[in-house]
Amino acid sequence: MSRFKLVNLKGDLFASGASFAAQGFIKLLSSLILTRILAPSQYGIIALLMSIVFIVLMLSDIGFTFSIVRDEYGEQQTFLNTAWTMRIARAILYAVVIFTCAPLIARIYGLPILTAPLRVLAVWFLIDGLESTSFPVATRRKQSRIVMYAETAGTAVSAVITVVICYFTRDFWGMVWGTLAARLTAVAISHSIYPDIRPRLGWDRQAVKRLSKYTRIVMPSSMLTLLTQQFDKAVFVRLFDLPLLGVYSLAANIAAPILSIIHRVTHMVLYPRCAHNYREDRNTFSVKYYRENARLFIAILAIPALVGGAARFLVSTLYDPRYAQAAEVLEAFMVRAALSSFTQSAEEMLFAAGENHVLLIGSILRTVFTIAGSLVGYEFFGFTGFVYGIALHNVPSLIYFLWLQGRKGLLIPRYELYKVGFVCCVAVSAYAGSRLVMALSAGLRIKHGV
Repeated sequence: MSRFKLVNLKGDLFASGASFAAQGFIKLLSSLILTRILAPSQYGIIALLMSIVFIVLMLSDIGFTFSIVRDEYGEQQTFLNTAWTMRIARAILYAVVIFTCAPLIARIYGLPILTAPLRVLAVWFLIDGLESTSFPVATRRKQSRIVMYAETAGTAVSAVITVVICYFTRDFWGMVWGTLAARLTAVAISHSIYPDIRPRLGWDRQAVKRLSKYTRIVMPSSMLTLLTQQFDKAVFVRLFDLPLLGVYSLAANIAAPILSIIHRVTHMVLYPRCAHNYREDRNTFSVKYYRENARLFIAILAIPALVGGAARFLVSTLYDPRYAQAAEVLEAFMVRAALSSFTQSAEEMLFAAGENHVLLIGSILRTVFTIAGSLVGYEFFGFTGFVYGIALHNVPSLIYFLWLQGRKGLLIPRYELYKVGFVCCVAVSAYAGSRLVMALSAGLRIKHGV
């Protein structure tokens, strides 16, 4: 096999890896600079702001992208025009709501300082609403790399603007303007793609019906996902102080690209393979799932294991001492990422096999455990218990998915054990290696009187 076939520059798997590496490097570099410029409390403020934005987005999610990708009329111009018009209307509504309710939201959080940046971020929804329908069309056409590269471009622009403004202001405002710049960049790129189907304002009753039929599938799951992903930030300021939220947010920012690449690879690479194999031959479906995706499993399991094992070394080496506690949080988040690799893989396999209900049941289980686990953990173990209560939220859904795989005859236990053994070996090796390097470095500093 030629090297050109081994590395497909136009493939979605390569795009996932390349965009992950690029975005991870950009975010790491910017965070190294920002943690030396900003106090942890400033990170805490931006974490709350983005949490509010995410909450509004998830509450208004009725599955536009999902419907364009799945519907048989997803590329018809009337369908796209209607979807775009509905998206713009929704954007205007939520921009007005955020701008008007900013003082009330700030009062709820007990932080009046949130009012002004919230009103600026209301513009984010207007920009987002103008995004062309080209991104979901690209995903439909198996050209997801377009979306990934656009996001990478937005990340790069955002990082530059954020660092420059924060250098002069020494507060969170640079991150606010950087967030707007990232969205504006991606939206501009979206309008340069597929000019032949560029959307226009339009309305079609049949298209509205087809778009709306996905709401009952997407909205309940989105609301539960919202609660799961934002619960920690919503209660954090009630349990802990703002500087600790900044430390927590730094670890979350480091973990975010890793969680993102796991989601992208399982959803955009693993799921299509599973769907194809299930259609072709159901008898060999489970064997192919494990054997044909061995390299994929290695990739999505090795990253969290390596970063988790070396978390203390990474944080102590790269970041300001004020953020030292982020190492403990990062270790927990890498446990979360490793569990996500197992859970999302099983979920995509079962969904491809026609078990559509796993999406909603998995969301319910994660939501219940997130709330119960974090609060019980806090009660008995304080901050560490709270963090691990959040990190372990995938355990019940993973148990359920593995049980369902076994019941359907789709589980091969020895392969799952191989995956567990691989994660443990990589994590232990990374931990031992990083501790050795830290010990040698400390010894050299003592020897030279540093």
